[in-house]
Amino acid sequence: MNNQTLQYYMHDGPNAFRFELAGILNHEGARQLDQDWRTASAVIGDRRRIVDLTFVTGADEQGKALLVRWHREGARLIANSKTSRLLAESILGGAIPEPSASERAVVAADLTWVPFRTSLVARPGI
Repeated sequence: MNNQTLQYYMHDGPNAFRFELAGILNHEGARQLDQDWRTASAVIGDRRRIVDLTFVTGADEQGKALLVRWHREGARLIANSKTSRLLAESILGGAIPEPSASERAVVAADLTWVPFRTSLVARPGI
């Protein structure tokens, strides 16, 4: 799963706009993601911007640079797995705060990858 091409979902909620990423954030993925972010920015307005890195398995220099820029511009990075937290902290050069209760609620409300990962775990031998 570490060689997985970047996939992402955009979640347009009433209080936050969230990008949920999975796979490796490489040059091509970062370019497309940034383009989609710019397109979405027209409708995001004052809502919180959240980037969920929980299922990101790696990032190249362009991917890291994109995440650093978004973080500096106010995007909230969330990493709910040990691997993604270590990756995010290495990219940002320090600890990232735990998600607030409201951020956890936003993420839990429409976490796309959980059913996919659960179905893989629940079906041994495949």
